[in-house]
Amino acid sequence: MQFKLKSMWHVALILLSGVILYFFVSNDEFLYQQPIGKVVAVKEEKPTKTTDVYNNSDETTRQHLTFEILNGKYKGKTVKISNTYSRSGGLDQKFRTGQKVFLDVYKKGNTLEATISDYKRDVYLVMFSWLVVVLLYLTMQFQGLRSLLSVLLNFVIFLFVVQLDVKLNLNNFFWIFAGAAIVFTALSLVLVIGFNWQCLVTFTSIFLGTTIALVIGCLALYATNSKGVHYEALDYATQSPQQLFLAATVIGLLGAVMDAATDIVSTLFEMKRSQPTIAKKQLFKSGQAVGRSIMGPLVNVLLLIFFAETFAMSVLYFRTGNSIPYTFEWTMALGVVQALISGIGIVLTIPIASFLSAQVLGGKRHVSD
Repeated sequence: MQFKLKSMWHVALILLSGVILYFFVSNDEFLYQQPIGKVVAVKEEKPTKTTDVYNNSDETTRQHLTFEILNGKYKGKTVKISNTYSRSGGLDQKFRTGQKVFLDVYKKGNTLEATISDYKRDVYLVMFSWLVVVLLYLTMQFQGLRSLLSVLLNFVIFLFVVQLDVKLNLNNFFWIFAGAAIVFTALSLVLVIGFNWQCLVTFTSIFLGTTIALVIGCLALYATNSKGVHYEALDYATQSPQQLFLAATVIGLLGAVMDAATDIVSTLFEMKRSQPTIAKKQLFKSGQAVGRSIMGPLVNVLLLIFFAETFAMSVLYFRTGNSIPYTFEWTMALGVVQALISGIGIVLTIPIASFLSAQVLGGKRHVSD
């Protein structure tokens, strides 16, 4: 009875924290320097149908929006802004009463005017983040919170590396991201697993699998002179497209390899705990069996991520009269190369992680040594 009461209080506090957080973020305009406007009235004109030269049809509608400014020196005043949105919604958005946006406010004579700068999304981002934290805590307790901490720290490091690259504007910036990948791996493993033999074996497996797979991929690209691979197709590439592609490949490859290595090593260490006298050969075979069982799902995950990344652009290319080979070459080729390199990394990591685990755990070594 006492345990149930404690659990109920636990759940109630979690829900209360979510409610308080929601109301705070929904009314946090005072934290921003840029003016924020709330849609208080909407009037729409009659929709207009459009058709392009490729026979793609769409429908556009013009809105007349009235915004109430919620912060800054113009707080309480209203401005009127026109907005045009399409039914497809590719590059525009329909506004509804109650939505909030960031505004660029200026005076034109004695009239106050404004333009929409961006959408205010902090409520959704904060509440989704709160939900992730709650679910991690409920399912994994403090282990889940440590995992979340590693994600946040890696995110901060990634932002730092990107800013460093932008400020220094280096020609050979690939090595900065390669070094950051090593830091990502070490930090994540130490926080989640702890500094022990399992951490060291997992890190070594990830490092070797990632390095060998990347070397194989680079050798293949060099041998074929990157034929059919258009690095310039990268979105918003402002530096060397090839190095930018390799930097992105390293980060994606690291994620795939880390998943495989962690599963195999953690399984074999748990086997050693339950069967202290298990032989090296059996550990290696068990690691191979685990690798075979997870290889298929991991490769499918890579393909699904690839499909998700290229789907919208591929549809756009097809609907504007481009052929399948041309569309593949300019929207899918880079993703396929990255997926193949990541697949190679997964395949290589399976025997590497199995072998290293077997060597460390074989014989009379205890897993806590």
